[in-house]
Amino acid sequence: MPNPIQPILDFLAPIVTPDWGALIALLPIGLLLLVVLWFAFTVRRFATAGPTRRAPARVRPVPPAGVHMPGGSAAPILAALGAAALFAGLIIGGLALLVGASILTVTLLAWGREALRDYEHLEPGASLPNASLPAVVHPGPPPGVHMPGPSIRPLLGALGTAALLGGLVAGGWLLLVAIVFLVWTLLGWLVDFTAEYRKVEEADRTGHLENIPDRGWPMTALQVFVVVFAVVAIAQTGLLGSIGGGGAPAASGASPAASGGGGPAADLTVIAKDVAFDTRALTIGAGKPFTIAFQNQDPAGVFHNVEIRAGDGTVLQDQPSIDGGTSTVYQFQPLEAGTYTFICKVHPIPNMTGTLTVK
Repeated sequence: MPNPIQPILDFLAPIVTPDWGALIALLPIGLLLLVVLWFAFTVRRFATAGPTRRAPARVRPVPPAGVHMPGGSAAPILAALGAAALFAGLIIGGLALLVGASILTVTLLAWGREALRDYEHLEPGASLPNASLPAVVHPGPPPGVHMPGPSIRPLLGALGTAALLGGLVAGGWLLLVAIVFLVWTLLGWLVDFTAEYRKVEEADRTGHLENIPDRGWPMTALQVFVVVFAVVAIAQTGLLGSIGGGGAPAASGASPAASGGGGPAADLTVIAKDVAFDTRALTIGAGKPFTIAFQNQDPAGVFHNVEIRAGDGTVLQDQPSIDGGTSTVYQFQPLEAGTYTFICKVHPIPNMTGTLTVK
């Protein structure tokens, strides 16, 4: 006799123990349905909306008399995209760096041209035939208009960004100092902005608009950063060691193969010095393990390594980084015949990138 409960169990089985793989495969369809429903709901709301209290035409804000308000501009967004292109070029290197710098230059020139056109509207001419120079200096902004005072923070932020770009190129401790400098400039900017906002809140209560005190150049802090940058740069380039009469001492644990001693010789040798590989082309046999004797002859604090990547940039065999003044022998697994890239993951720049040919 058939079990009368079995049909019920068969019906509930997909619900109690669903096929999660099938459900996950249906997620894109579910999201698409949600988007379609949202659009349909939005269209229905607009179709059934009643009359509004506002005219259908857009109301343009009218600035107070004597106040010139420039229109909207896409230049800051374009400049941000140009800066992003430059950062991407710094990471990729080669032609990408030139393209990124060119994009940033073009966006900044467009921004400058737009600013000049806006400035020309403030001068006497066809746009303002009754204007006269010099301009009339008012005792303060018109009622209801809050004008923040001058600030040195944008210039300091630009200096911090320039320091970060230099640190990305130089690497090592210079990059760390550059990041600290940029964070310091941005925190100072945030403090000033917060104080300015507090003044606006105070004006809402008292009706009196007052700016924060003018911020002067933080000379002491800037002098400290200049000294730190100079000392770190000199130490990172190895000038201190050359002035003292000797280079960086070899590490006690250096491999005999890497130092040219009597130990087992490595199949290949790569030397890093002045943030650059001494060779850009290596050749090795296919289908067998191999070794690379790697010497980091840069100063202490400048880390390098040698890793192998496929043509699409995928890391095939990673290796630990070693400090400046040390050396090691990397062990690599067999590779199939073809062309690969050997690169330093700490400084993925053209000077530390080469081609590994496996035959």
